[in-house]
Amino acid sequence: MNKIPLYKQIYQSIKDKIISGELRPKDRVPSEQEFMDEFMVSKITVKNALAVLVDEGLVTRIQGKGTFVAINPNSNTVDPKRRSSAPSSQNYIGLIIPTMKTKVIQRLVDYIEYYVKEAGYQLVLHITRESSIEESRSVQELTNIPGVRGIIVFPTEDERYNESLLRLSLDKYPFVFIDRYLRNIETYRITSDNWGGAYETVTNLLNKGHQQIALISPDNTNTTVEDRTHGFEKAYIDGNILIDKSLWCHVPIDILRNGDTSAYIVKFLHQHPNITAVFALTAEMARLTHHALHQEEGLNPKIELVSFDDPEIPGISHILQDEEQIALSAVKLLLEQFNGHYVPQRIEVPVQWIQV
Repeated sequence: MNKIPLYKQIYQSIKDKIISGELRPKDRVPSEQEFMDEFMVSKITVKNALAVLVDEGLVTRIQGKGTFVAINPNSNTVDPKRRSSAPSSQNYIGLIIPTMKTKVIQRLVDYIEYYVKEAGYQLVLHITRESSIEESRSVQELTNIPGVRGIIVFPTEDERYNESLLRLSLDKYPFVFIDRYLRNIETYRITSDNWGGAYETVTNLLNKGHQQIALISPDNTNTTVEDRTHGFEKAYIDGNILIDKSLWCHVPIDILRNGDTSAYIVKFLHQHPNITAVFALTAEMARLTHHALHQEEGLNPKIELVSFDDPEIPGISHILQDEEQIALSAVKLLLEQFNGHYVPQRIEVPVQWIQV
């Protein structure tokens, strides 16, 4: 895995092309969207890379036209020993996320970037690709960038013990967990009402007469999945209905990352023909389950499928998270810490059941 931050990779790619002559003075640099597509990164990551190039005098940006190689880029290049490779502003907030693949995280990044900018800061984004090692490295790199005042952290899916995050808490460094959190670290935490959303979903299914309800989910290795699973179970308990936990399919992490998740779900469904409804705890699990039910022979496509998060498939009822409120709350709690207010707390943002 490449250890260089993504914005630095983009920066170095452009710089190398300028030095080699592949990009010549006055040449147009590829657009932000082209870099986003090539490197699979967010817009803010590309902006950070271009900001460094502008700061070093290698490129110029013309509003409404794009980014161009400077007329005399070589003479403007600054000795790297004399200038930080971070963008030039002295007011930064770091954001560490595990991936950009899900719509929920994409919306979170978009809203966080907006509210960070509204607060007078710029966002520096790091993507861990679900690696706790990369997560620790990101914490260290961000805290070493001059001007980074605090960090928002969306932990990796397996939520392994992370000494770097624990150190932030012990040092009372301004940071906030969003979506997932580490139970052994007392700090600011903002999540959706995962327990309540799952409880409402399963209660609705039970009230419709379903009892053999399957749970299909990533492995139960983080607080989000754990809370949703507990909400599922409590709905059965309060309904005084016997729960069959053999209908719980928590896909192991190694299968999710390296194996065939779809085949794993198909096998599970074939092994439990008595299922009448499925509650998928993520949009990805819902999409895979929907595909299996409608494409695999021997499976019943009439099984009712519901999802936590919108799987963007017509006809599937789902829980809707409020990503904007999560983002706004995260930025507000960071600003409170900047002002010397440090009282760790957990905020649960309400969710909405969408019946279709």
